[in-house]
Amino acid sequence: MEARQKQTHWYLLTGLLLGLAIGLVFSILVMPVENADALPGELSPQAKDDYRAMIALAYASNQDLERALSRLELLEEPNTVDLLTAQAQNMLASGGSETVSRALAELATYLSQYLPSTP
Repeated sequence: MEARQKQTHWYLLTGLLLGLAIGLVFSILVMPVENADALPGELSPQAKDDYRAMIALAYASNQDLERALSRLELLEEPNTVDLLTAQAQNMLASGGSETVSRALAELATYLSQYLPSTP
């Protein structure tokens, strides 16, 4: 009787570990995941400004104040009217779009009439 050689399956474990290591390096360094589903309240200040501008332009086109207000509430900011006014002024001062700054100012005006004043 011939003696059987002892066969081990270490190549399976080695392949699994190498695959996990390569996959981890690839997913972290080469193609990291970006959070595309951020809530409006989690946005950066510049992204919040862009979001407010889009809301103002949407309001300028459809005049739906309730919808604009519900969208602005997603930003979770207490002084919405002041922020809209300041953004419109900053946009004009920096040479930005007059259409967007006018839409921001118009939305701020209508919201100041709609919302209760905060001292």
